[in-house]
Amino acid sequence: MIDLVIDEKVINIPDEMTLGMYQQINQYPEKYKNPLQLISLFTDLTIHELKNLKKEQVELIEGFLSGKVKYPETDKIVLTFEHEGVEYGLENDWSKLAWGAWVDFEVYCADDKIYENLHKIMAVLYRPVTHKNPKNPLKYKIEPYKSEEIEDRAEIMRQVPVNIWLNASLFFLEIVNIYINSIRDSLKLRIEIQQKTMKYWMKMPKWLRKVLPLDSTLPSLTDSQKKMLQSLTK
Repeated sequence: MIDLVIDEKVINIPDEMTLGMYQQINQYPEKYKNPLQLISLFTDLTIHELKNLKKEQVELIEGFLSGKVKYPETDKIVLTFEHEGVEYGLENDWSKLAWGAWVDFEVYCADDKIYENLHKIMAVLYRPVTHKNPKNPLKYKIEPYKSEEIEDRAEIMRQVPVNIWLNASLFFLEIVNIYINSIRDSLKLRIEIQQKTMKYWMKMPKWLRKVLPLDSTLPSLTDSQKKMLQSLTK
């Protein structure tokens, strides 16, 4: 954080663009075409306060912003980072990630909601580190996914540098796309099996249907799978 003093007022200017700022700019692009709105977003100044400043003072602030707040280069995935004394690590065991996390990703990654939900995606992706190999920092363990903790951690993620998301985004979105497509194919196949099984069951003699109830012959769907299927087939 940079402290810029103008007329005895201390103006806080961040060293880096935060995820929350990035979300605002992408959710409301027309609004932030206005330079005053953009400066207000990056500082603790209101629009009225900015309008009361001298032209050269506003230009001074713009100069600091253009020199310090930049879109980062996205060439390296951030595996772990520290924020406010807590170390967070990127999910590194996708095969054991809870079902609920994938359901969350499906909801959060909807085309018209992704910028709105970036902080929630980050809260699922990056969780507190519980163990780290002192000889190999690339080997670490993180807390398991817990749905009740996502909202609180998501608000924390609004404050982290946006480069953490940008560097991980392509990798993450590719994994989610592969997994969701796999889930979609699996669930649709199960539904087809259910429909065919029901058709053949209806052709069975009544006495055999009593011995083999329909529920005993159908592959079952959990509530979570039904929810996922509904979202995938809309």
